[in-house]
Amino acid sequence: MKTKWLISVEHGAMEQVAKELRKKGIADIEALDAIGVIVIVPGEQKIADIKKIDGVINVEEERDISI
Repeated sequence: MKTKWLISVEHGAMEQVAKELRKKGIADIEALDAIGVIVIVPGEQKIADIKKIDGVINVEEERDISI
């Protein structure tokens, strides 16, 4: 299973952040507008580089949670 990153985005910045992600070579982008999150499958990118995009609040790896 490929690792996915969850990117929290400022209100109103979803399109701009998605555009910047495409410029960085990320094609697999899923925008969850209702909760302000973009889910990506990263390639060679680093989390620190994604955090530098204007409008990005936080980036973290998706994790499985068991209760």
